[in-house]
Amino acid sequence: MATKKPQASVKARVLMDGLYGRVDDVVEIPAAELQQAEASGQIDAHPDAVAYAESLK
Repeated sequence: MATKKPQASVKARVLMDGLYGRVDDVVEIPAAELQQAEASGQIDAHPDAVAYAESLK
């Protein structure tokens, strides 16, 4: 029985309500989804963006 490797995740700030949460939520998304989610304008994984969103809570 092979064990699955845990998928890497990335912390990101949600920029618009939708699939990933509500505006200014900090979420962890699979690293494999990062490029597409950023390209669609839904999230920002830059450390400054994440820190800002965390400071709002």
